[in-house]
Amino acid sequence: MKAKIPVSSPPVLRRASLADVAKLAGVSLMTVSYALRNNPKISLRTRERVQRAARKAGYVPHPEIGRLMHLLRAKRMPSHQATLGFLSFSHDAHPATHRYTSDVIAGARSRALSLGYTVDLFNVDIAQLSQTRLTTMLKSRGIRGVLIPPLPAIEDCAQLLDWTQFSVVAATYSAQNLIVNRVVPFHQNNIMLALAQLHMLGYRRPSLVLTGNLVRRVNFAYQATLALHQQLGEFAPISAITLDSDHPEELAGTIEPWVRQHRPDIILTAENAVHVLGSLLGPRLGTKIKVCLLDHSGTGPWPGVHQHPGIIGETAVDLLAGQVQRGEVGFEEHPRVTMVEGRWFPGETA
Repeated sequence: MKAKIPVSSPPVLRRASLADVAKLAGVSLMTVSYALRNNPKISLRTRERVQRAARKAGYVPHPEIGRLMHLLRAKRMPSHQATLGFLSFSHDAHPATHRYTSDVIAGARSRALSLGYTVDLFNVDIAQLSQTRLTTMLKSRGIRGVLIPPLPAIEDCAQLLDWTQFSVVAATYSAQNLIVNRVVPFHQNNIMLALAQLHMLGYRRPSLVLTGNLVRRVNFAYQATLALHQQLGEFAPISAITLDSDHPEELAGTIEPWVRQHRPDIILTAENAVHVLGSLLGPRLGTKIKVCLLDHSGTGPWPGVHQHPGIIGETAVDLLAGQVQRGEVGFEEHPRVTMVEGRWFPGETA
């Protein structure tokens, strides 16, 4: 009878614990817990030491335990967590631009309050406020997170604040030279949606009339997408027109000869131009100008794409609240852009 050879069990690999990290870093368990969540209660030097110890020990948080601890902390969380600051820039903006920004802020404010944050809205005049003064104002209000709503014009915001003091999210591309997370409309997808709907409706000569500010704010997505569809032969190759002014009523003389030359059957534009295109060009050309709005408000007779500004505001606050809770401040090493898809609104004239 052959003797049985004992089979050794494979070694059980033990998961590194918080206690292992605490021992290696020479700190308490509570300090480790705070440091790994980047809580500002712990000094930056100690946080870095703890995080180095965690990497050395091979510590990996258990996802289910992490979720449970999050729920437990949420139950103990006071009704007021922190204050978020929303920055607003004063410009002579068209009411439609103001409406979109107001809707983003309304969505952001509603979401912030539901999460237990208070909100302060700051009207910022770059010419009047220094970086030090604005930073001091926000810090004195107890603000830990800053949201930059949509801006009516491109702004260089690099020197606006001491960004290392705050968690930051921008709901716009207009805030330039900031390496931060952003939440914006899915501009490319939105115009693709509009073009697909217009094609089904029989339009073959669409073109764009936009202001220069809007062109830059959407990162040229509208012109690039229309040009691609024109190259594919889906639409007539009509050049887009870009206006230098944000007040299209001053530019009827520029648009009229372009319309007479190219005869677009529908013009894709922004809400601030639609009344001007209809009232000034229609009578002169003896025909009704058809328009498609790329920033539809959700009401009115025109077709277009509703960009869900309220959802954009809510999503921006969700990101910002997470950064505040994790103690993430300053610029991002790998900034992310979250895009919100729009919805087609057929209107009455489609």
